[in-house]
Amino acid sequence: MKNKYILFLVILFFSSCEIEYDGQTKIVVKGKVINQNNEPISNNQVNLLVSINSSGENFIFGYPSETNFIGKAKTDLNGNYTIVIPQPKNFGEIVVITNSDNSIYNKKQFANINLTNFSNFELILPTSKLYNKSDLCTLNIILNPLNTNSQITKLEYFGEIPREIEYINRIEENVNYFENAFTVKKNQTIVVKYEVKNYLTNETTTQEQNIEIPNVTEFNYTLNF
Repeated sequence: MKNKYILFLVILFFSSCEIEYDGQTKIVVKGKVINQNNEPISNNQVNLLVSINSSGENFIFGYPSETNFIGKAKTDLNGNYTIVIPQPKNFGEIVVITNSDNSIYNKKQFANINLTNFSNFELILPTSKLYNKSDLCTLNIILNPLNTNSQITKLEYFGEIPREIEYINRIEENVNYFENAFTVKKNQTIVVKYEVKNYLTNETTTQEQNIEIPNVTEFNYTLNF
């Protein structure tokens, strides 16, 4: 009897994970894809997926979220694309992948999209800028405190930084975590702005450093503070 009850719960769980759609209502996603020279990329495959946010359930069952690749399109001569899908009902997020890993360009996607981002059932995404992989470098920032009483409390980077994932709705950030390894364009200057707090004096100072990115595939930079 116990085994039958467990089986019933498993069947109920998996049946409830299916994404439902409103067959009467359509939503539209539009955008544009360009290269690093701001030129349109035509005939570029763009995919849209809808997934259920069930991280807690995944932890229990060890089974991936329900994910539907429900929409796709190719960019026109001007780099524009339009995807029309039925409106999802129960879902965690909509993700638009403007470039996967099987091309000369870097990966790029827009994530954490929900229905509140649509106006009159339409969403116009930011322009997706793709960089040639051969022009990219991995930048590793090594944080080196010169004073045991000092700690970085804010850290920002400015420059040509191709983000693989761009969140339409910001996710909760870990205030104790700072990104220290990411992809940047070669042959440019990255500006680092940061705040340092001295817990002995309780003073906070704002500082800035320029990082010259050479023509290499990987570059290490030590940030002393």
